[in-house]
Amino acid sequence: MDAFGKLYNEAGEIVAEGNCQVDAEKGIVTMRPLIDSPLISRQTGLLRLELEDGSEFTLTDRVIRFRLNVPGKPAGAAYRLYMVGWEANRRAAGGEQ
Repeated sequence: MDAFGKLYNEAGEIVAEGNCQVDAEKGIVTMRPLIDSPLISRQTGLLRLELEDGSEFTLTDRVIRFRLNVPGKPAGAAYRLYMVGWEANRRAAGGEQ
């Protein structure tokens, strides 16, 4: 699923906003923030992602930053974020272990 999202820290402060690719099956979110700032990488504690369609995901503070230079798209950073508890939810639903 591709959607615009806003990322908040535990205090409710907005950390980033931008395009998000959500892969709920793998428990990952890739975010391309409008403005690249070190705020995402410096957060501790749980993060909350709100998408424009109203769905919400709780994410860990484990972040991987990628620097992208894709032809036809503006250069910038992308952040890989991980959903909280997705492995347990997948096992409970009968998915692979």
